[in-house]
Amino acid sequence: MKMTSHKKVLIIGCGIAGPALALFLKRAGIEAEIYEARSESDGYSLSLSCNGVAVLKELGLDQEVFAQGSPVSKWEMSNGKGKSLGGGELAWGGQKSVFIKRVPLGAIIADEAERQGIKIFRGKKLYDIEVIGKGEVIAMFQDSTWVSGDYLIGSDGIHSRTRQIIDPSFPGADYTGLINSGGYTSGLAISAPPETTQFIFCKRAFFGYHVSSTGYIYWFVNWPKKEEPVRGSFDGITEEQRRHDLLELFRDDQPFIREIITSAETTFPYFSAYALSKQPSSWHKGPIALMGDAAHAISPSSGQGASMALEDAIVLAKCLRDIPNVEKAFTTYEHIRRERTVKMYEVGERSDSGKYVINPFIQWFRDVTTPIFLKRFANPEASDWMYSYRVDWNTKVSP
Repeated sequence: MKMTSHKKVLIIGCGIAGPALALFLKRAGIEAEIYEARSESDGYSLSLSCNGVAVLKELGLDQEVFAQGSPVSKWEMSNGKGKSLGGGELAWGGQKSVFIKRVPLGAIIADEAERQGIKIFRGKKLYDIEVIGKGEVIAMFQDSTWVSGDYLIGSDGIHSRTRQIIDPSFPGADYTGLINSGGYTSGLAISAPPETTQFIFCKRAFFGYHVSSTGYIYWFVNWPKKEEPVRGSFDGITEEQRRHDLLELFRDDQPFIREIITSAETTFPYFSAYALSKQPSSWHKGPIALMGDAAHAISPSSGQGASMALEDAIVLAKCLRDIPNVEKAFTTYEHIRRERTVKMYEVGERSDSGKYVINPFIQWFRDVTTPIFLKRFANPEASDWMYSYRVDWNTKVSP
């Protein structure tokens, strides 16, 4: 099922979904080139759910991802005093999710793209886009270079320049009210069930961690801040200061949390959380379309951001493979994906809700009601729709 006429797709963004899309397009007989603003990759860690892993399995990359990360299949939740609030599944049907560092995950996919001859150009920050007639789109970059193609896909993140260009009236990303950090810790003996991520509602902040089979600890922190920090306000904060701040956040909680922070080999620079509370009215305009966070960014608390972007990649590639008219292909792609991504945004919003609570009485009420909430919304029957989603590459898409 390959397109007979030669087409060239320009992909803006070489995070996780961009190179995955390029690989699927190559399989469909469509040429793709990737243009990335950054000269070097950055990022911290993430949970890639089994529905996202399934997309990488289609590309033959799942084993390498598990080799670089740590398998996850369950979660447990407690409060800062150690009281259990519930637990559940983080995967489906005997499959595994994975906790992994973002940079190696992106490198696995990008390296495979380059191995297959897909060109990746770094240090290319998008400045503007021009559409010439119906047959050519030109991407212009801040270094005064430009490139042309038949279609352009914006996979350039939550603050997408592509989205700003095709929909300048769209208000953009919303600050969720949470600040994030985290880190990696090794050489510390912390007891934890295998393949499990722990979520803890503490007195002033939320703490999550996962202990791999080797004892390596991935951990993350969220805490509320009502006013959105101005850009650059976290610049200059040293590793020593971050560690001091984080220890202060958890001074009244279980001691092992402070042990993890104290023993960390590194901590993440603070960063604000953003999401798109309202998606753009359309994900596409002419020969230009949006993908991943550029179209439907959700809270990191959902644990599904990277997986949603990977699902987009395989669906969009199938639509371009099977539907010759590009606008119909983009419309079909959006039709397939929009409802699921809206529903996933709501999952992230619910996951965020308990993290804003610092009033002692409301914390008590949260701890009483959370087990009831979890039985309703986090049981296997209620969450299977998230984890069981699969895209069959060999099935043809109809407009």
